[in-house]
Amino acid sequence: MRSLGLLAFVAALTAAPQPQPVFRSGVDLVRFDVRVTDGSGRPITDLRPEEVQVIEDGKPLPLLLFQHLQEPSGSYADAALRSVSAEVSSNRGAPRGHLYLLVFDQVHIAAGNEQIARRAAETFIKTRVRPSDRIAIVGIPGPGPDLGFTADRTRAIAELARVHGDLERNVKSAAGNLSLHEAYEIVAGDEQVAADVLARQSADLSADVGSATAAGMGGISDRAASRQGESPAVMRKVILENARTVVAQADAAARDTLQRLADLVAQYRTVEGRKTVVLFSEGFHQSNVTRELEDVAAAAAQSYAVFYAFDLNRRAGTDPSQPLTPSTSAAAEIQARTEPLGSLAIETDGVLVTDAASHLDSALDRIADQAQDYYLLGFTPSAAALAARGQYRRVSVRVTRPGARVSARTGYAAPRSGAPVDRRRAIDGALAAPFAQQGLRVEYTTYVVRSDNAGRARVILSLDADLPVADEQHDSADVVFVVRDARDGRVVASGTDTMRLPAAASGGAPTGPGTFRVHFDIPPGSYLMRAVVREPGGLIGSADRRLDVRGLSGPDVTVSDVILGSSAGSLPVRARAFAQDGLSGMLEAYGRTPEQLEPLAVTMTLAAADGTSAATVNGTLGETMSTGAGVTRRATFALPLSSVAPGDYVVRVKVSSGQETVADLSREVEIAPGSAPVAPPPEATAAITAAATLKPAEILSGDFVRVARSTLRGVATAAAPTTPATSAAQHATKGFDLFAQSEYAAAAAELAESMRLDQTSAAVAFVLGWAYEGTGDHREAIGAWRGAATIDPKMVPAHLALADAYLRLSERALAAQAVRAGLAALPESPELQAKLAQIEGK
Repeated sequence: MRSLGLLAFVAALTAAPQPQPVFRSGVDLVRFDVRVTDGSGRPITDLRPEEVQVIEDGKPLPLLLFQHLQEPSGSYADAALRSVSAEVSSNRGAPRGHLYLLVFDQVHIAAGNEQIARRAAETFIKTRVRPSDRIAIVGIPGPGPDLGFTADRTRAIAELARVHGDLERNVKSAAGNLSLHEAYEIVAGDEQVAADVLARQSADLSADVGSATAAGMGGISDRAASRQGESPAVMRKVILENARTVVAQADAAARDTLQRLADLVAQYRTVEGRKTVVLFSEGFHQSNVTRELEDVAAAAAQSYAVFYAFDLNRRAGTDPSQPLTPSTSAAAEIQARTEPLGSLAIETDGVLVTDAASHLDSALDRIADQAQDYYLLGFTPSAAALAARGQYRRVSVRVTRPGARVSARTGYAAPRSGAPVDRRRAIDGALAAPFAQQGLRVEYTTYVVRSDNAGRARVILSLDADLPVADEQHDSADVVFVVRDARDGRVVASGTDTMRLPAAASGGAPTGPGTFRVHFDIPPGSYLMRAVVREPGGLIGSADRRLDVRGLSGPDVTVSDVILGSSAGSLPVRARAFAQDGLSGMLEAYGRTPEQLEPLAVTMTLAAADGTSAATVNGTLGETMSTGAGVTRRATFALPLSSVAPGDYVVRVKVSSGQETVADLSREVEIAPGSAPVAPPPEATAAITAAATLKPAEILSGDFVRVARSTLRGVATAAAPTTPATSAAQHATKGFDLFAQSEYAAAAAELAESMRLDQTSAAVAFVLGWAYEGTGDHREAIGAWRGAATIDPKMVPAHLALADAYLRLSERALAAQAVRAGLAALPESPELQAKLAQIEGK
C-alpha cells in the first residue's frame, strides 16, 4: 500500500501542470513552423500550447511562444477589406497570400531541360498565382533571373526568359571521356566501374589509331598508339586521378550552389510568413556536401522556408545528354543525384517531386492548393546549440492529442553571435513587406479629434502588443508607423518611437502587455496605415489599417470620435466595462460660434450583436469653450449596466441639432460581469498590496522620468564642486536606483532629501509619490503627486496618479478636480479628457 501511494504521488507530480516559462527580452528565441492535421488530413485549428513539445536529445525545450496562423474564410479581397477596415486593426487573422520563391539551379540543369521548367513556371504564374500572392524568381549562379518578391505577374513571366541550363554530364579530357557519375563511383572505390571505363577508353584509343592511320595523320596515330601501349596499372592511375579532378570540380560547383541558396533564403528571413521554395534541378552528388546542405536547412528554418525540389532528370531513352555507353545505369545516377534534393525536402518539411519533367503542371498545382494553416512555436535553444551557434541541431515535435499528425522540419541552428540584426533594416523590411508581420500580436485603433492646426484633424493612435518581459539590458521595444495617401501612396505622417516592455508576464502567459499612444495631424482624406513593433530580440509584429479622416474645421457642426472609458485605462484599443461599474464615454462637438452648439442633443444606445437595444441614455453637455480653431462643447454620458447581460455590444451615439442629425457614431465594447479589480485594499494590508502591485520599471521608463533621470545622473557624476543642486541630483539618483529595486522606504528617504535641497524637479516628486505609495503612505503619496503637478502642470502622469489616488480613497470630487487642473494646462489632452469622462460618468 505504501509503494502504491508513492507511485500515485509521483504520478500526480508528473501530471501536474508545469509553470509557464517567461519570455524575457534579449533571450535567444527560435521559431519553428509546424503543421498539425487529423487523420483525414484536415488542419487542426484548436491546438493548445500544453499539447505540444519540442524535443532535443530527449529533453523538452521551454516553449515561450505559441501562435496559430490560419487563412481567413472567403476570398482574399474580402478578408483584406475586413481586416483593414475593422474598428480594431490586428495582425491576428490578417489575410496572407502565398510566398513563392522559384529557384533555378542553372549549373545543375542540362541545356534544353530548363525549357520544360520555364514553360511550366509560366503556366503556373498565369493560372495559379493570385493577386494576393507574391512571387520571386532567381537563377543560381548568375547570370540569370534575379527578381525579388513581387505581385507583378507580367514582370515575373518576363524574367523567366533569362533562365538557362549549364550542366555537362560528360567530361572530355586528355585522359579520355568520363561521366560525372562514373567519376564519383571510381573515387568511391568501385573497381568494376574503373575497369569498364578502362575498357571503353582502350576501345576508343584503338578506334582513334585506326581512324588516324586511315586518314594519313601519322603523328596523331603515333600518340594514340603510345597511350594504347601503356600498362593497365598506369591507365588505372590516370583514370583515378582524372576522376578525382572531376569530382573536386563538381563538388566545388555544388558547394557554390548550396552557399548561394543558403544566402538567398537567409535574406528573406525578415519577410514574415511561410515561404514555398520551388527548386528546379537535376541534382548533384551528396557525399561531400553534407555540411552545406545543413547550412541551407538552417537558413530555411530561420526564414520559414519549405523546399519543394523538382527533379528535372530525363528518364531512360529521353535524355540525349546521357553517355552513349554508360558503365553505370541511368537509374542509379539519377538516384544519387536526387538524394540531396530529397534531403532538403525532408529537412524543411517539403516534398521531393521525382520525374517532375513528366508532370510539372499537376505538381505545381498541388503546391498552390495547400492551405496556409500552421502553428509557430517559439522556444529557447538548448545549451549545446548556444555553445555551437550556427550548427544544425535536430529536434522532433510531439503532439499529445490522439489522432493528430505532425509535419515539421527536422532541426534548427542558434543564430551566430557577433552578427546582430540590423534594427533599421528589419523595420524597413517590415514596412515594405507584402503582408502584415505576425511575430508579435499587434492591435491598434484610432480616435479622430479636431486639431488646432486649421484644415487638419488630430489622429490619436492607441496600440497594444504582446511583448517579452523587460530585463536589465532591455526595457523598450521599437514602434514605427507610416501613413500614406490612399490615392498616390505619398507619406503624409510617420513616426519612430519606443514603448515600454512589461515588467512581468500576465495571467500565466509567457509575455506581457505593452501599450503605446501617439497623435499626429493630417488633412481630411483616405489613408492606408501600417504600424510596426519590434522587440529587442528581433521579433516583429505589424498591422494595417484604412483610415478615413473627416473634416472637422469647416463651417458646419462636426463631432469627434466616441471615446469610451475602459477598465484598461483611457483611449483603449478594445473598450471593456464591468456590469457593476457602468459604462462612461465622451465626445466633442466643434463649431465656429457658440450659437451653433447650443441646441445639440446627444443620445447613446447600447445595442447587442443582433441590433436589439439593451439600454439608452442621454448625454450631458458641458459648457462651450473657445479653442484656437473655433469652439468646442464636450458631451459625456454614463450608463448603468447592472441589468445588462455580459457580452459583446456596440455603443451607438446620435448627435442631433433640432431635427437635423449631425452624426451617427459607433464603438464596440465588451461588458464583463462584476466589478473591475481595482478596489482599494484594506488599510492593514495596504503597504503589502502596494508593494506587490507597483511596477517600478514602468514608472521609471516613462518619458518624463526617463529624461530627468538621465539628466540628474549626469549632474550627480560631474566632476564639479559640491552644490545643493549636485547633492540633490546625487540623492535623486540613489533614490531612483533604490526604487528600481523595490526598496520603497529607502527610496522615499533619498528622494525626499533631494526635494528638500531642490524643489524644481517634477519627475523626482512624481517618483517620490510612488515610493510613498509602495510603503502604504497614501496621504504622503498624494502630497508628492500634487507637488509634481504644481511644478510641471503639463505632466499628465502626475494628474492621472493624483486622480487615481483620490478615487482609491472614494474622493470622486477631488479626483475630478485634479483632472480639471491638468486640463487647464492641456485642454486637448485625450488622456485627461477620457479620465474626466470616466470619473463624472460614474
